[in-house]
Amino acid sequence: MDTMERDAAYIAEQVKFIRKWHGLTQENLANAAGLTTRTIEKIESGRHRPEEQTLRSIARAVQIDVKFFEKPTPEQEARQKAEMERAIRKMVVAPTTAIKSASDFLGAFAQRHAFRIDTSSVAADEALETAAAMTDYITDLNDVWDDCPRSQQLGYAHSFIELCRQVEEHGFVCHMGHHKQQLRQRDRPPLIFSVGVMTLLPKDQAEGTRYALIQLEGGWESLESDRTLRPSDFNQ
Repeated sequence: MDTMERDAAYIAEQVKFIRKWHGLTQENLANAAGLTTRTIEKIESGRHRPEEQTLRSIARAVQIDVKFFEKPTPEQEARQKAEMERAIRKMVVAPTTAIKSASDFLGAFAQRHAFRIDTSSVAADEALETAAAMTDYITDLNDVWDDCPRSQQLGYAHSFIELCRQVEEHGFVCHMGHHKQQLRQRDRPPLIFSVGVMTLLPKDQAEGTRYALIQLEGGWESLESDRTLRPSDFNQ
């Protein structure tokens, strides 16, 4: 990558391709990569050759090799297309929104089989303690939720909102959402899970709907109906 000649027009098309693949706006991609929307606009214009670190930030956000932005030989292009087909199956985009009330929590916690929790943006000790308490709360609650009466669920929701207020005092906002994933089974219908997502975001990055880009593990894949790109699109 260090010796690569960065082709601005090619990179512009690749960034547009990534956004189509994930169904993201320029703002969504900028947010996920820790860049400004203006930076993405400039890259996609094809008249701006981005710095290597900028490309690495985009690649890291969408879980691809930074060499995706290097104009390939025909042989490399064939391998790249195969890798992209696999990546399409292994990546999901989960929209998340801020949890401000018990009603928000009840809506976010319903209809899920498991939870993904991301508190990686939290570093300060006091905030870490609250983040750990929230993680434990969600993990424990997920095991008993379906057996609880609605009144008890509401009580749990109010308790969690108090933790949300505490973590907000330390400069973070709790966002929650969900996504679906499937496990293909021989001679049987796919096993489909609805997975909840909880992430703690700095206040200055928590306005409106945010998007968590998730790499699926093991044999899990995204649902075909949720994919915004098909392998046939590679030939366009």
